[in-house]
Amino acid sequence: MPKLKIALLDEDSDRARFIKESLIEHGFDVVACLTLDYVNMLRLEHLHADVILLDMDNPHRDIIENCVSQFNLPTVLFTKNSHKDTIKNAIDAGVTAYILDGIEPSKLDSILAIAIEQFKKHKKLEDDLKETKTKLADRKDIEKAKVLLMQLHGLSEDAAFQSLRKNAMSHRMTMGEMSRRLLDAQELLNTQLKD
Repeated sequence: MPKLKIALLDEDSDRARFIKESLIEHGFDVVACLTLDYVNMLRLEHLHADVILLDMDNPHRDIIENCVSQFNLPTVLFTKNSHKDTIKNAIDAGVTAYILDGIEPSKLDSILAIAIEQFKKHKKLEDDLKETKTKLADRKDIEKAKVLLMQLHGLSEDAAFQSLRKNAMSHRMTMGEMSRRLLDAQELLNTQLKD
C-alpha cells in the first residue's frame, strides 16, 4: 500500500519542523510543512496531498474553514483545546477528526484511516444530497415548463413532455436545463412586453 501524502500545517514553525522530522522517522511521507501564515498563498493540489494535519493551540473557525474549503481534503486537527464550543466550531467548519492530544506518530495510521473514511462518507452524503436537490429542482422546472407549453400551444401533458424531451435531446442538455431555458425565455418575454 502506498504511503499517504501528508500536508502539515502548524501555527508554530519550530514545532512544525519537529513534527515533520518525527513523522518522517515513523515512515510517513510529508509533502508540505507550512505555517498557517502561508496557507492562503499556496495551493496544495500541486503537492498531491492525501490528508491535512492541522496543529493549532487555539483553533479558529475561519482558519479551519479556509483550509477545508481551499484544499477539500480530509483534515485532522490536533490541539490541546477541549472547550466544547471550540470542538463544535471545528466540526461545523469541516474538520474530519478532532484529536485532543499532540500528534503521536504511533497512533497516526489508524487516526488517518478513520479520518479518510469519514471524509469519503461525508463527501458521498454531500454529493447524494446535491444530486437529490438537483433532481427535485429539475422536476419542478419540468412541471412548470410543461404547464407553460400546454397553455401557450394547447398541448396535452404528454405532448408537452415529449416536446421538452425532444428539444433537450437535440440541444444536448438535460430536460431540467431545457425547462429552465424555456422558463427564462418566457420571463424575459413577459418583462419586455410590460415595458
